[in-house]
Amino acid sequence: MHLVINATELGRQRGGNESYIVGLLEGLAALKSSVRTSLLTCDWGIPLELPSDFQQLNLGRYRRLPFFLWQQTMALRRLKPDWYLAHFFMPPSLPCPGAVLVYDLSFKAHPKYFPRTVAWYMAWLTGLAIRQSERVLTISEFSRQELFRFYAVQHKKVYNLGAGVEKQFRPLADQSELAAEQAILARYGIDRPYIFALGNIHPRKNLGRLLDAYLKLKTSRDSTPVMVWGGLQRWESGELIQQARTAEIILPGYIAPEDLPTLYRQAEMLVYPSLYEGFGLPPLEAMACGTPVISSNSTSLPEVVGDAAVTVTPTNTEEIVAAMATLLDDKSLQQRLRQRGLERAKAFTWSRTAERLLDSLSD
Repeated sequence: MHLVINATELGRQRGGNESYIVGLLEGLAALKSSVRTSLLTCDWGIPLELPSDFQQLNLGRYRRLPFFLWQQTMALRRLKPDWYLAHFFMPPSLPCPGAVLVYDLSFKAHPKYFPRTVAWYMAWLTGLAIRQSERVLTISEFSRQELFRFYAVQHKKVYNLGAGVEKQFRPLADQSELAAEQAILARYGIDRPYIFALGNIHPRKNLGRLLDAYLKLKTSRDSTPVMVWGGLQRWESGELIQQARTAEIILPGYIAPEDLPTLYRQAEMLVYPSLYEGFGLPPLEAMACGTPVISSNSTSLPEVVGDAAVTVTPTNTEEIVAAMATLLDDKSLQQRLRQRGLERAKAFTWSRTAERLLDSLSD
């Protein structure tokens, strides 16, 4: 089988979608299967480190959507694959069987989180891709059920691949690594102790309520660690950013992938009160690093964290306050969550995700 994957998100530095592609490629490379894999990439001005076994066809600099979709068609005609794996959208003319990976349906479930035109074209083009594709792939059972809720799609062509955690996300091996980790924190302007939140600064990440909860936490305690929000600013977040700066939240912006394990490991906890997720990689990555996690109890997140995190109702600010206070003070709970998190994370591997992908294309 010759599989072509749309990997044009690599180097874009936009968060979860890119992380998923990186992990999936890691899993495919680890399988050492007979499948020949080619990647469509894009020039974002950042060197890409790709598995040596994979052929790469660079489409040049990113262009506006209609032209970019036609570029994919031309590339596929040249490569002549057996399958093409794309994300959300498919090119209008597809010269081979296609599989579309739909990470989440937030643009359908909560269009208010997006500019109107973005929610419209996401819903329209994703719907076209679902109808056009031979396989529709999701990354959680929650997202699989959301597909059935919003689109008339045959159950038999929908597969849940799940997700994994990269090997770099692990506990600190020994104290000899500590000096290097402190240097990484200093580069981002961070001192320990701190409470960590990760994700693009966007309405569905629920950072407004997290900010309210943090301010209440500070008023109820003599000493509270600073809070760090890692991630890029997205639409409709300008006012929230200003409020965060006033509250002395540390805003380092985009966190390089190679630095993320350090920021997880050195944090007192990860707080992830997102309102809507298709999977939720940050809680899984944090657990794999041995960091206690507070997570939403809704959408896909219970599938990810199981009983290895403190879960809260994301719309209940008081629950978030209480969870942070308890976790800061209860050393026994911290240790239990670290142990459970490490065990839980072992169940999620990119090799298994890659196997499920190849199985779905073989059925």
